[in-house]
Amino acid sequence: MSNLIAWLYNYAFKHKIGVLQIFTKPEYSSLSDKSKQLIIININWKNKKELPFIIGHEIGHILAGEPGLSNYCGTPLTPNERRADLFSLNLIFKYASKQYDCFDEPIQFIEQYGIPYRMLADTVNLYKRNGQLVF
Repeated sequence: MSNLIAWLYNYAFKHKIGVLQIFTKPEYSSLSDKSKQLIIININWKNKKELPFIIGHEIGHILAGEPGLSNYCGTPLTPNERRADLFSLNLIFKYASKQYDCFDEPIQFIEQYGIPYRMLADTVNLYKRNGQLVF
C-alpha cells in the first residue's frame, strides 16, 4: 500500500497538486482545496486500507476544477463526488496495470486495493471495458 500511496502522491505532484498529510481523529475526513491546489489527507482515517482510494478521490476533485472545498464523505451524494470516486477507481486500476497485478475477479481487485464495495458494479464495468473480466 505504501508504494501505491507514493505513486499517487507523485501523480499529484506531476499535476501541480500539493499534498498535506495530517494525523487527527479517525473520523475526520480528508479534503481538497481547489483554490490552493491542495489535498489534505488524514492518515489516521478509520479505514486505513481505504487511504489510497481517498487520495485518488481528492486528486479527482482538484483535476475536475470544481470550486471550493470538498471533503471525503464515503458516499457519492452528488455528481461531483461520484466523478471523484470514478476517477480514483480508474487511477488505481492504472497503477495496478502498471504493476502487472492481475486479478481474476473485480472483487479481488477492490479488496486488494481498499476500494469501497459501493464501487463493485463500476469495477465490473471497468474490467469489461479493459477485457479483463474472466466470468
